[in-house]
Amino acid sequence: MIRTGGEWVVEALRAEGVRHVFGIPGVHNLPIYDALLRQSAITHVLARHEAGAAFMADGYARASGEVGVVVVTTGPGATNALTPLVESYAGSVPIVLIMSDVASDLVGRDVGALHAVPNQIACFRPVTRWAEAITEAGAIAPTVSGGFDLLRSGRPGPIAISIPNDFLFARVEGEMRKGGHGRRPPCHVGDIEAAVGLLRAAKKPLVIAGGGVVAAGAAAELRALAHRLDAPVITTVMGRGSIDERDPLWHAVLPNRRASEPVIKAADVVLAVGTRFAHRSTQGLLLNLSFDPTQTLIHLDVDPAVIGCLFKAQLPMVGDAKDGLSRLCQGLGSGKAGSSWDHGWRGGLRGAASARYTTVTAGLIETLRAALPDDAIVVNDQTGINYWMEWRFPVLAPRTFLYPVGSATLGYAVPAAIGAKIARPECPVVCVVGDGGFMYSVNELATAVKYRLAVAFLVMNDHRYGAIKWLQETLFEGRWGEADLVNPDFPALARAFGARGERVASVDGLGAALSRALAADGPTVLELPMAVEPPWEL
Repeated sequence: MIRTGGEWVVEALRAEGVRHVFGIPGVHNLPIYDALLRQSAITHVLARHEAGAAFMADGYARASGEVGVVVVTTGPGATNALTPLVESYAGSVPIVLIMSDVASDLVGRDVGALHAVPNQIACFRPVTRWAEAITEAGAIAPTVSGGFDLLRSGRPGPIAISIPNDFLFARVEGEMRKGGHGRRPPCHVGDIEAAVGLLRAAKKPLVIAGGGVVAAGAAAELRALAHRLDAPVITTVMGRGSIDERDPLWHAVLPNRRASEPVIKAADVVLAVGTRFAHRSTQGLLLNLSFDPTQTLIHLDVDPAVIGCLFKAQLPMVGDAKDGLSRLCQGLGSGKAGSSWDHGWRGGLRGAASARYTTVTAGLIETLRAALPDDAIVVNDQTGINYWMEWRFPVLAPRTFLYPVGSATLGYAVPAAIGAKIARPECPVVCVVGDGGFMYSVNELATAVKYRLAVAFLVMNDHRYGAIKWLQETLFEGRWGEADLVNPDFPALARAFGARGERVASVDGLGAALSRALAADGPTVLELPMAVEPPWEL
């Protein structure tokens, strides 16, 4: 078959089952767009900024479990996508970024070619699982397919592929292979046997479930193992929803120190699944996690590089979370659990909170949860209420709580919510964002309007970077500055974009406002004037 390089890109994506692509056309990547326009299997979503396109792909991937795909042009178009890839890398989110480059004979020469970034691909290597520059047109389709294979075989994350624009325009002969290759490795049979022995002998087994459980689609296996062991489950932020938080065995979110730390210290055997114990959550502003030498840590992860990175495991297990949890259940059989947990004592800790968790903050979170069905997708940015929601908002199903925990970047929520709605149009989607973060990516409201997406954007307006003000006052004897903001009239701004806009006077009116927003035939901006201090303890 003879096709243009742009056609080979699209054919490779189609063969891998890609349904949506996010991006912006530019002079160098037009052959890809020409190919996209002449087919119907893949729908393109036009963003208003490359960062928005990549955050949309991130939200799409988290909400659906599929790979998010981004197409951008050379130089500034490519580098605009770097910040979203930082978040996708930190959160282990599967993204494929396809970017054009200058002509092949100009790559790396620094002669002032249009849009040129010297050695463009090198910008992406620190924040990707794999970054590859195409050196011949015939390698386009195999490289794209190889990227998908890699994402199916190991720890997910972003992949960047750079293609010189002359290769995209060139007609080249090739052969299209069938997609869908690659699978995660199973756990070693000896490791399973050893883990079964340790768990069977445990008196107070504890499970810590991370994002790898969600990525593997192992929620049912996690619940089955926890109930077989009568073991409490603590989830990381990325692992939230891997077990319904109404389940009596779900205990807390890992960084919620007051609830999680006593139970971790009481456990004799800890099974950590699909988590790398990220420093932000385990050695951060709240929890300072450590394990006693008398405790046994079993650490199961698909990526051997994360095992033992922060905490030494007595039993390291490399493999797929779904495979490992399923075979542990089989190995344990149907016997009676030997657990001696005092669930009454543990239940009293589940709601533990500092005095700074006010009734006003709790009321906002309770109102938000009550207004949404179980399958609603809540997309967080970084503002006072989000920091509390990180471990106080009840999460009832996998892939319904999107949080930029890795990079903690502002501007994530608006485009990520758009991506989530496109991935799962049947689910209500609510974006919770501060006034500062909303203005980072407010331009993507135009994208939501263009595609008539009924996303509710809840803007918490305190006219400042509230968390920064709180930190300044706390650290510097009450002094603060350069954190106050002059904002537009948010409902009027929404209407200028063609969206609905509404100012909600208080939390009392939030439930009804959300119902109206989610029933609309397009996006709605809800402004709630309210300041919420973060939960950090310095």
